[in-house]
Amino acid sequence: MPDIDRLDLAKSVQRRLRDAGVGTLDDLSRWNRREIGAIRGIGPKTVADIEQAANGSGIQLAADPLAPYQCVREGRDAWDVRLSSFFLCDDCIDDWTKGAFRYHRPSYSRVLRSGTCQNCNRTRTRLRLAQWFLCGNCERVARSIGRSIAAEEYVVGRFDELFANTGLRIVQLDHPVLRVHYAETLKTKIPTIDFAVCGGEEQLAGIELKTGRSHLGGWAPVGSRMNEFQLDHGDCDDISAVAKKQGILVYLFHAQVIDRAEPPATRHAATGLWWIDPFSLSECYRTSRTRPRETKTAAYFSTGGFRPFEEFRGHWECGDLESLRDRFAAEGQPPLYGHSPS
Repeated sequence: MPDIDRLDLAKSVQRRLRDAGVGTLDDLSRWNRREIGAIRGIGPKTVADIEQAANGSGIQLAADPLAPYQCVREGRDAWDVRLSSFFLCDDCIDDWTKGAFRYHRPSYSRVLRSGTCQNCNRTRTRLRLAQWFLCGNCERVARSIGRSIAAEEYVVGRFDELFANTGLRIVQLDHPVLRVHYAETLKTKIPTIDFAVCGGEEQLAGIELKTGRSHLGGWAPVGSRMNEFQLDHGDCDDISAVAKKQGILVYLFHAQVIDRAEPPATRHAATGLWWIDPFSLSECYRTSRTRPRETKTAAYFSTGGFRPFEEFRGHWECGDLESLRDRFAAEGQPPLYGHSPS
């Protein structure tokens, strides 16, 4: 087997390889990037140079059995990537495979009995245990989609019921979908909101929906009450951007969605709905801080300004919605964070 002096590498690099016992191309082919990088005097750039020189001579470095896995949604290696399990129907597996997961089929898939799909939240006659390699963030996002779908269907159902035969209707603008993650697209993302509230052909207001496991009060509440409402600065900025660009009043809705076990899967159950207008939300602002174990900054609001969804019809019928529209036209979008709490 040819000697490593055939590689287009600096003599000092060749010497370090020889000192480590790598004298031939055959020797080199048994080493992986991590092991080569552990040789004294060889850093990441030199490892890349060695790999490039080896490839130019028809030699591949050994695969590292302890290398980090690649996230199928982000397409990058990371140490927090792990095998993540989901109970999904065939349609949702197909959608995730062709969309968010870049045509990566599940690493493992097994047919189970009928049950509730964790993504579309529908009861299916055939359910699968499907596994993909995902980083921690992408796994959290994937698991959140089903909860968002359950919440948005709940909002549409409650709105249609409360405003039946009134001429006021709700239009869904942004459907929850697990999308592929491209870091560069985050910089050019166009802010959107979830719903439009329309009277006839006129758009009267917008709604941004947030989902959580806690409630905001009311009769016979489920689970624990939320002490403070948290909203990422990025979400606040998106709401304000849409309001300013489209010139519309944007309400914030909170839907409580809890999990109900239906072994082996879990069903997402929406149990409550509350709302607040942007001026009241601005007045409820307390402070901003970075949440534990995260890098994003969140705004914290008192929950006293939120009202049960049942009061939204009265809010509209008594003219308060129209009054807020007039105030918005006169004053513009209020700051949602960064100002001194009132």
